[in-house]
Amino acid sequence: MSLWYKISRIFKPREETSEEPKHQGLKTRYYAAGFTRVFRNLEQLPETSGKISKVIKADQERGELFLEAAEGRDRFDVIITIVQVGPNETAVDIVSSIQKKSGDWGKNYAVIQYILQKLDQSFPSIRKTI
Repeated sequence: MSLWYKISRIFKPREETSEEPKHQGLKTRYYAAGFTRVFRNLEQLPETSGKISKVIKADQERGELFLEAAEGRDRFDVIITIVQVGPNETAVDIVSSIQKKSGDWGKNYAVIQYILQKLDQSFPSIRKTI
């Protein structure tokens, strides 16, 4: 992540993935796995990860997970949306927001990258071009 990008994050308390992000590392991810496998994997992150502290709410019917992440003294609210787009194809989008601060200096980006890295290790990625 460039210095200019970090500076631009001074007053922005949240970061999210999308189809057309401003930073390529924040692109929506597609995995060659079923919805349930991806959802369960993400639901178990607090047990296998030091950075994700707990699952606040898991709603499998809506495909959403609300997690709390921690990095040093900072706490983050993380919402992960999982959508099945094909028989064995699942999309994942993440929104991370730092608690009690007006800017994150790129820390939300690091939280999102950590979660995406865990998913990349667990499931084969599918490249999508729109």
